[in-house]
Amino acid sequence: MKRNTLVLGLLAATLATGGTGGFLWWRAQEQRAEAFAAAIPAQPDLSTWPAPMRQRIEAAERRLSTSPIEGLAELARLYHANGFFAEAAQCYTGLQRLEPQDARWYHLHATILAGYGDTEPALPLWRRAVALAPDYLPARLRLGDVYLKRNDFAAAERIYRDILATRPDESYAQLGVARCEFEAGRWEKARALLEPLVAKTNYMLGYDLIVTVFERLGMEEQARAVRGRARDSGAYRDPVDPWSDQLADDCYDTYRLSLASGAAQRNSDIPLAVRRIEQALALAPDQATLHFQRANLYLDTKAYGKARQGYERCTVLKPDFSDGWARLTYVCETVGDRPAADRALSEGLKHCPDSPGLHLQYARWLVRDKRPEEAVREFRESIRLRPNEADAYLGLATTLIALKRNEEGIAAVDQALIAEPSHPAALSIRTFNAIVGGNEPEARRWLRQAENQPRVERRDLDQLRQAFEQQFGHPYR
Repeated sequence: MKRNTLVLGLLAATLATGGTGGFLWWRAQEQRAEAFAAAIPAQPDLSTWPAPMRQRIEAAERRLSTSPIEGLAELARLYHANGFFAEAAQCYTGLQRLEPQDARWYHLHATILAGYGDTEPALPLWRRAVALAPDYLPARLRLGDVYLKRNDFAAAERIYRDILATRPDESYAQLGVARCEFEAGRWEKARALLEPLVAKTNYMLGYDLIVTVFERLGMEEQARAVRGRARDSGAYRDPVDPWSDQLADDCYDTYRLSLASGAAQRNSDIPLAVRRIEQALALAPDQATLHFQRANLYLDTKAYGKARQGYERCTVLKPDFSDGWARLTYVCETVGDRPAADRALSEGLKHCPDSPGLHLQYARWLVRDKRPEEAVREFRESIRLRPNEADAYLGLATTLIALKRNEEGIAAVDQALIAEPSHPAALSIRTFNAIVGGNEPEARRWLRQAENQPRVERRDLDQLRQAFEQQFGHPYR
């Protein structure tokens, strides 16, 4: 579709409905039509994309001649949702001129520019979006973040504190203020903000900052403890952004849909997470990892039957994918089908003989079945295959200690602490061993480390303190 034709078509449609209103009116309409035509991107190569997407692009282009703004908005969504960012940005530029009071076009355009790390042109777009939609929190947060990235900490802090004035519990704004204090080197103020924030978000927000804050304040044990927490903490996630998140409705890229499903899951929106992964499966029904991801969602909601079906399908499609076998084994055992669990584990080890996770699972089952010597061999094999994680060392340690091979067991605990410093179970075992061994200085040292590790349960700490008092005749401290 040629741009000149579009300009003439839009002018003709305008004249037919509004009549002539003089040269100024005509010129305004001509400029509007030219802006519209300039906003239409050349169609990229879509030959490898699914037919439904190609058809929707073509339909949107045809719609431009009868419903220009609606057609252009459809193109913008389709291009943005599927990673054609230059084309989407071109559409948004036009939509900003054609619908200058709609905050969405500024916000969505800015997200593309910021994704390139280009904050200078993104800044005025987010300013405009916030002016038009002051209640749309994601735009305000992103505006603060842009100021922060541009080292304009005063402007960033104003944005975040304005948000907190009406939303005092807004975690991302709290993080923003903490980052401003951090960048200013006000370590105590940053600590006061970060400690409650990381606690309430399970270390999803502020984890990386608080480690540095502790180090700058000379709190090395607390810094080590937080580093040890990293494996179990929630991963950082962006704030929910409905205008951006809804783009996935128009996505035909299985990878992007998989990411969108994961984001919805982290935000506890399981129905949306399932819907996104089912969109992906409609495009790639034989992709094993998608079946695995959907099965994980069902497992999280205790829909064990659906989860089992998903894992079974995953193992059929990709038998060398050890995680599929591990989850199938787990769900079969969870529903009480031990024979099926045994078969799944056996098949998994046959197809994935170098899977440390499957060897670890088998070792634990051998312990349960009172076959400790065989379990020791399986624990050692898991360690050989994956020496940088603590679980197999700790399984080996407890098995050896149960076999009265205490010295070997404690050595395995120490190896676990090398693999994962400040691992909570390893600290607890080391502390208890020092207590029962009557070594008070060592018991104090290990108990202090356990207290500084947030992942050590309070109940376990209380038991260790009680054991300390019973052994040494006075309370710990």
